[in-house]
Amino acid sequence: MDGVLPRAPTGRPRVAAVGAILTLCLAGAPLMSLFPVGVWDTARALTMSGAGQGTLLLAPVVVGVVLLMFWIGHQWLERSGVNHPAASAALVTATAMATPVVVMFLAPEFMPLPGGTTVNTAFLTGAITTSGMGASMLSQRSPDRWQPGVLPALVVVAALLTALPGLSELVRAHAADERSRAQIMSFDQTIAVLDHPDWSLAQVHEVYKGLRLTYRDAEGTPLHVLTWDGEHSTEAGIHSGCGFPGTWCRDLGRVVVVHHSEGHPSELRTHLNDGTVASLLPQPGTSADLVGTARALRPEQPGERTALVESVTT
Repeated sequence: MDGVLPRAPTGRPRVAAVGAILTLCLAGAPLMSLFPVGVWDTARALTMSGAGQGTLLLAPVVVGVVLLMFWIGHQWLERSGVNHPAASAALVTATAMATPVVVMFLAPEFMPLPGGTTVNTAFLTGAITTSGMGASMLSQRSPDRWQPGVLPALVVVAALLTALPGLSELVRAHAADERSRAQIMSFDQTIAVLDHPDWSLAQVHEVYKGLRLTYRDAEGTPLHVLTWDGEHSTEAGIHSGCGFPGTWCRDLGRVVVVHHSEGHPSELRTHLNDGTVASLLPQPGTSADLVGTARALRPEQPGERTALVESVTT
């Protein structure tokens, strides 16, 4: 098998072949990658407009355009003296078609550039095809040895496409950690903490009128601790909504137990030392000793927010 690059008498690859490959990877492949994005947008628009069957008419158009892109790439590489022009053009075209699918459906969080999905799809397509074909060019050996051809490019492209979902998950997890950190550190009220050996802090969410910490027991059952914000604590009060139809409350002095339907209580409310209202909310329909668990509720200690952040980000 010959190498991808032809060799001049001195043993060095021709500049024309290198330029043709780089042009196809850096310019042609990103432009090709816009085609499946446009096809997806068109198919989605037809489906939302009630003309879903019209997407079937796109099939021959898609096949024809893909074949045309492959033919143009093949002609470009062949006229530039590149060995294996068909295989190289097929690999670049296939990568340009596959990368948008992977980015949109399997790796939507991996956006190395600002500008949205389209810009990043074009960038990643160019980067992946260039890395793949670059590997084939760098693997060129002396003429008397076996040449791997486009096999290095195929391996590199497959590896990079496979890695994209993992990278997307890392980005998503990092963004979630940063969001949790910001929500805890920026909350302007005293945070209610559940200091109980059977419950471990797992998640934090900023919700309507408060900050919700989610704890889980050994079996994974969730228990939410909601710290009301200042306005909700003072205006609504601990008896908020107790007069609504279908809702009834039991005032136990230190705490108020709220029932939204017959059966197990759906919420327990109490005051922290500074007047902030904190609520315990079990998983709907489950029995929980809310009154006993509420004894483990306490206000955060000075400097404890860093520990809370570490609990939800590790």
